[in-house]
Amino acid sequence: MKLLVSWLREFVSVEADAGEIARRLTLAGLEVENVERTAATFDGVFVAKVIDVKRHPNADRLNLCEVDPGDGARLEIVCGAPNVKAGMMIALARVGARLGAIEKQQQGGGGSELANVRPLEAAVIRGIQSEGMICSERELGISDEHSGIMDLGADAPLGTSAAEFLELEDTVLDVAVLPNRGDCLSIFGLAREVAALFGTRLKPLRLRSTRRNFGGGAAFNVEIEATDLCPRYAALAMTGVKLGGSPRSIKRRLELSGMRAINGVVDATNYVMLEIGQPLHAFDWEKITGGKIVVRRAGTDREFVTLDGIKRELNRDDLMIADGSGPLAIAGLMGGRNSEVGETTKSILLESAYFEPMTIAKTSRRLGLRSEASYRFERGVDRAGQVIALQRASALIGQIASGRAAGEARDLEPRPWQRRNIALDLDRMGGLLGVDFGPLETKRRLIALGAQVSRSRKGRFNVVPPSHRSDLNDAADLAEEVARITGLSEIPAKLPARNTAATDDDPRRRFFKLSREVLIGCGLTEIKTVAFIAPADNARYPGLGSLEPAILTNPLSAELSELRRSLIPGLAAALRFNLNREAQAFHGFEIAKTFAMQRGTPVEQERVAGITYGRFVQGELGSAGLVGGFFTLKGVLEAWLGTLGMGRLLEFERAPSSEAPYLHPGKSASVMIEGALLGYIGELHPTEAQRLELRAPCATFELDLGRLLTYDLSPRSTLSIAPPPRFPAVTRDLAMVLDREFPANAVLRTIAQIEAPLLESVELFDSYVGPSIADGKKSLALSIRYRAKDRTLMDEEVNRAHAALVEEVLKRLGAELRQ
Repeated sequence: MKLLVSWLREFVSVEADAGEIARRLTLAGLEVENVERTAATFDGVFVAKVIDVKRHPNADRLNLCEVDPGDGARLEIVCGAPNVKAGMMIALARVGARLGAIEKQQQGGGGSELANVRPLEAAVIRGIQSEGMICSERELGISDEHSGIMDLGADAPLGTSAAEFLELEDTVLDVAVLPNRGDCLSIFGLAREVAALFGTRLKPLRLRSTRRNFGGGAAFNVEIEATDLCPRYAALAMTGVKLGGSPRSIKRRLELSGMRAINGVVDATNYVMLEIGQPLHAFDWEKITGGKIVVRRAGTDREFVTLDGIKRELNRDDLMIADGSGPLAIAGLMGGRNSEVGETTKSILLESAYFEPMTIAKTSRRLGLRSEASYRFERGVDRAGQVIALQRASALIGQIASGRAAGEARDLEPRPWQRRNIALDLDRMGGLLGVDFGPLETKRRLIALGAQVSRSRKGRFNVVPPSHRSDLNDAADLAEEVARITGLSEIPAKLPARNTAATDDDPRRRFFKLSREVLIGCGLTEIKTVAFIAPADNARYPGLGSLEPAILTNPLSAELSELRRSLIPGLAAALRFNLNREAQAFHGFEIAKTFAMQRGTPVEQERVAGITYGRFVQGELGSAGLVGGFFTLKGVLEAWLGTLGMGRLLEFERAPSSEAPYLHPGKSASVMIEGALLGYIGELHPTEAQRLELRAPCATFELDLGRLLTYDLSPRSTLSIAPPPRFPAVTRDLAMVLDREFPANAVLRTIAQIEAPLLESVELFDSYVGPSIADGKKSLALSIRYRAKDRTLMDEEVNRAHAALVEEVLKRLGAELRQ
């Protein structure tokens, strides 16, 4: 919002300069992003009067003007403007004046400092000396108008500085208005803030007195069908309109506010919108069919051509302003070509309405159509300001375009505005803010903001917020307003008084902390990804349980319209992001929630997932090092769960391809604990790896933390520490032949179940398939370690224990010893 300080001072008298106003507004939450000071691009230009105009004796298109500069002298000026005439008040650049706008044009737009501009010299034009120049708006740098010289009007004081009379020196504050502060999107709204901040009086709007009987006598009718989208609509018919340019002061303010001057009627509506924040729209009355305005949804209307000449596709729920034959405007956004105010317009219908912010925002976003009006409607305009805007605009149109009211205004309000009554407890407000302002100061500040305040009982107020503050809904909002007046930075910083006590250890927090430490210690980096996901990625990675996806009703984009069922797509996207930036390896994990729908009920589940790609460990000189893969992540899981005291419960089985279709069918496994599925681990399926443009194997895992937490919270997760063994171990090897599809993990699990008394550990060190092994068979070689805690084992004792173990293993597995 552009705030012109000169315009602001019409409503509030503040001695502070623009810098101090900007500082106080910023401290109050209305950040001033830029302070721009405007100044005249000329010097030595004064208000003068044309006394007489004659034809130039030596040129048909030039005039010889006698000009009174206001100091008693008479100057002879050669002028070629077609509109110059006797009695005209003009801007005269005398000899020695500096015109920066002309200098800029001559230098091809480069411009220069005014002090460096060449002074104007007397010139001989067709044999007659001209002692100055009568200026147009473009020559003074005010606008691009150059069709004739500038007429300053009969009220221009003779001999005064043109820059001072034209009010070219001003300061413009660029205020960043928050979305909930639509009341500050106007000069008057910001003046309210400044008056409250500086403790000064706010001057009222200058309104033409009108009768408030909005009954019969109007030349038109209004019908509101969509009362849920338009709770109030006011309109006024005006005749005798004479379109033309607006006064210089209005044009200047519109331009400094970032708007283009068009004609007297449109400029008046834009001026009032900037001044008091209520958007208005003018229809050509003669183009309205049936003398009736209908506020309705688009319904069966599917196309509409707006003022910019673009054909817009309508939705049946778009709010439209229509007449008896069809739409006239898209409500709150833009009018139509079929009712545009143009050069032939003699009568108009002036509209001032309140539209629900959400419907304007939806239609604006869908059509990609934004305007100054929609910007204000989306943030909420004054719920009671529609008739006030009509009064102000009609008075201005009467001054600019000679328009006069044709009958009385129509003001329909099918859903009247309900005042909100908020109970404010001063003690509670002091607790929220950390400082006590006292009842008198609190009341003063709320009244300064426009609220009605009455005391209900000791320490309590009843507060009715003003109609323009739709953001004030409860006591916390009022507390913020009271503190904001002096600036939140002025509230002393202090810690609230509270009693502290030691709390019990949280096992859940301990579990997550330890898990993160172990996974990071294993070489993985913790990653955080967004929970939104594309439907295609959700289909590729169904997650654990294969529940239905949770679909967002208002997604940020079509590519992020669902909530993730798995953490792996986010890790894969992070991998691709890093590879696109020339990363050579990527190893990470994430602990977060997944989301799904189970029989129409949303479900949130705790998950942990990891990914590895590329070199995992740097090798010595001449060595490639360890490359991450399936067994790397398998080792990470074993180290992690082993640290949690659940390593002996961990099992790996071949994963069904239907349960994890994104994994390689021959290089994946189910992760089990005591026969219960915990998750999946494996390399990405070749098709998925190709889609991600991966040049090396990529392994990943995802586990159900909810199930894992139940084990962590049980006594079996308690860790124990034992001293190093005092006596040596004895190792024996075992090679056996089994079916080729028999999992090696089942062999290790079977040996562990036997619980031989001297058995310490079993390790698989070889798996062989070859000529010496029968078809459909394989050989597994195990290293079995025996140790006693209280003595050194003898060979005979070890041999007996090993023989007994081998016999039992072969019996249980149906295997044969390899010869």
